[in-house]
Amino acid sequence: MHVKTINRTKYLLLILILMCQNLFAQNPFLPGTAFIPDGEPHVFEYKGEKRVFIYGSRDELVTQYCGYGHDVWSAPDNDLTQWTNHGEIFNIQQVWSLGFGKVEKQSLGAPDCVYNPVTRKYYLYTFLLKSYKMDGKEGPLAGSPNTIEGFEGNGPVCLMAVSDSPIGPFTDPVICDWPAFTKDGTADPSVLVDQHDDGSVRVYAYWGMKKGDRWAEIDPTDMHTIIDSKTKKPLLDRKTKQTDRNAVFRMLNNPALNNYSTFFEAASVKKIANGKYVFIYSSNERICALTYCYSKSPEGPWTYGGRIVDNGKTWPFGNNHGSIFQASGKWYVVYHKQTYNDYNRQTMIEPIQLTVDGDKIIIPEVEMTSQGLASDGLNAFCRYNVNTMCYVTNRAFIAGQERNDDGLNPLCGIDQRNTVVGFKYLNFGEASVTDKDKLNLRLNAMMVSPDAQITLLVVPKADVNEANKRVTLATLKMSDLMKTDGLYHNVSFPVVGIDNNASLNAIGGLKGQMALFMLFNDNGKETCRLKEYEFAKGNTPTPNPLRLVKVDEKITNGTVTSLPIKGHAGESIKLSVVPQKGYELETIVVKDEKGNMISVNPNAKTLYTPENFNFKMPNYTVTVSAKFTLTK
Repeated sequence: MHVKTINRTKYLLLILILMCQNLFAQNPFLPGTAFIPDGEPHVFEYKGEKRVFIYGSRDELVTQYCGYGHDVWSAPDNDLTQWTNHGEIFNIQQVWSLGFGKVEKQSLGAPDCVYNPVTRKYYLYTFLLKSYKMDGKEGPLAGSPNTIEGFEGNGPVCLMAVSDSPIGPFTDPVICDWPAFTKDGTADPSVLVDQHDDGSVRVYAYWGMKKGDRWAEIDPTDMHTIIDSKTKKPLLDRKTKQTDRNAVFRMLNNPALNNYSTFFEAASVKKIANGKYVFIYSSNERICALTYCYSKSPEGPWTYGGRIVDNGKTWPFGNNHGSIFQASGKWYVVYHKQTYNDYNRQTMIEPIQLTVDGDKIIIPEVEMTSQGLASDGLNAFCRYNVNTMCYVTNRAFIAGQERNDDGLNPLCGIDQRNTVVGFKYLNFGEASVTDKDKLNLRLNAMMVSPDAQITLLVVPKADVNEANKRVTLATLKMSDLMKTDGLYHNVSFPVVGIDNNASLNAIGGLKGQMALFMLFNDNGKETCRLKEYEFAKGNTPTPNPLRLVKVDEKITNGTVTSLPIKGHAGESIKLSVVPQKGYELETIVVKDEKGNMISVNPNAKTLYTPENFNFKMPNYTVTVSAKFTLTK
């Protein structure tokens, strides 16, 4: 009988693990240590399979926008839950080596990447966030040979680099002579390679900020020189020998057709079919939303379509940047949400519907969710990072600025009356949960006030916008299981009285796809902080716990670091290797706690980044070992 019980327990755990395979369908969909905003998605072929690549900024400076380099992530186009961290593909020092933008805390803004089937190369476009002088120090001396001026005498900010692979490295950077029409310069470059049925291509560049939106056709052979669309020759000013400022055009140049929408930033143009184009951007009217227009030509004119996603409806106001893509016949939007502030942002994804009705392209607005790709809701009986929340009131926030190396940045700022955070959506299964299931809510939490209480409320998806239809599931008194000791604890609160909950029964019980809200009491000061949450039945083990990545302490003559230092099964872990002077890496090995070898894959080698690798975390703790030998 004891053996049968063990087998049944193992069987139930296996079922739960299988049910939790959609863990990485959640939002944000990259690990909690990844702060990759401004995501530009592209589908490229890599090693014989179609993969979706996300090129974004890297919010690493914490107190200002973006960072010193660009990373890339990818997933198979038929399984967008399996993301791989390919590491850094471009670094700011590659720009400094050309003599441009050499100012303190210079950083790289939102990138784009395209493939040219004619040259068979990949091209990365990015820009410098900080203006600089053409004085021979911060940038080349103005008027010196082969120099380009930016806005009002400042240095140019947009650049291009090239690679043979979508995972880089991107090298041979070139400064783009793309005219700027505001002080923010040629920000947020986006490029479209428009391939025709005969195999030829025309290439278009889009850029700008704060009503400085511009576009131009560029040379498909060098991928950066602005050309005349008729003669295909460079359009240069005879006096300056630089691009003629009349060779570029405004994107939103017809107020009535554009619904009087004006451009703020985040240009992205996608071809969705022959003669069908979509222009995605952040508007001055609603910078927290992604707005779109459509056209029969990449040159416009652009007809206003609407908003694709609007963070400001349930989340603190912040900027937004992203785009759309199609994978395995389905359409998606990639965007970002802020955590602590606009300098600490993470990538989000939602399925969208895109239809073509004659000349019209219709994309109905979608809501920000926790479930992301899991259209039926996240399995309620798995463990999740609290950063999956997508609804917040008052001053509560995810403390992304902490940058904890396990990815568990806590929910903080719960210090005002009736603060509510929400998760959309969880799925509690086809059968109603009853008291016999011994439901409990497991939290990784810190109690700050001894009076801290959490009221759990649920509501079916159909009624999620009706606050008065939220049903109280339970009220948890944190002091029943915790102390105010300044530490985080894993605790399990019983959820009882389900069978006799008339309000819950009136909506069909606790089952199916539901939104979960947490209402916090208030006594004039902070109540608690949360890192993780999970519903469970009885003593069922957590099916998807974070497992530790142990780096062997006996490694000599070099160092190995892991990011994150813990991972869920299936999560991409990056290992960075730094040999001591005079040494080089000979081998790096990852084994799980049972001694099984885990496949380790090298990332592209770049000039300014430590050698790095990636592997997929198993459902076990792993140990990383490495051997360094004298350089030959």
